[in-house]
Amino acid sequence: MVVSLKANRKRIIAFLLLAVIVVGACFFLQSKGEEEAQPIPGGTNEERLAYLQSFGWQVQTEPSETREVMIPAQFNDVYTAYNVMQKAQGFDLEPYAGQICTQYLYKIENYPDESEVYATLLVYGEEIIGGDVACAEVDGFMHGFAPDSARFGETGIGSSESSKPVASANPAVTAAPESAASAAPETGTESVATEEEAAASEESSGETETAGEPLPEEAYPVD
Repeated sequence: MVVSLKANRKRIIAFLLLAVIVVGACFFLQSKGEEEAQPIPGGTNEERLAYLQSFGWQVQTEPSETREVMIPAQFNDVYTAYNVMQKAQGFDLEPYAGQICTQYLYKIENYPDESEVYATLLVYGEEIIGGDVACAEVDGFMHGFAPDSARFGETGIGSSESSKPVASANPAVTAAPESAASAAPETGTESVATEEEAAASEESSGETETAGEPLPEEAYPVD
């Protein structure tokens, strides 16, 4: 009888310890998930500056450009690749498809060996929902906010020459229809043209004539 009681006591203690471990693990995972889901404030200029500075970037105190942009309702290959980069740094633009957000562009003053690098922040409401760091050169780079974060096209999606972003032009957004923002500055931060605009441009270029003959397509400069 004594041996049986000791054995049962050990089983009870082991069961209680296991229950405590399981409950503790559940609370830990729940709290971790809640921390990851916390929105990143970006409604004020001070909040946006603080966020960029948390990655070590020294930026100009005022954005060089602010405008309303629309996240496309449907993703093309370039947009999908851009969102892959966003997901790698903890964001996801899919829930905001078709929504209008505000795009803030800040010039980075301490990027190593580069002088024309800009940080783009996408803000929906009062929350930062995505963005990137990009060089303004035509063949420039684009990556997440952290210096060692994923770069655009690293996963193979959108890595072809035809789908690479030009300079710091953001492939994830298009200008909002009702936006009164002026044309993008020389930094190359213009929104991606829609398919209809591209088709209209090709059609108009094909109709240009010299001495009665249409100019070949290769006669036009390619950015």
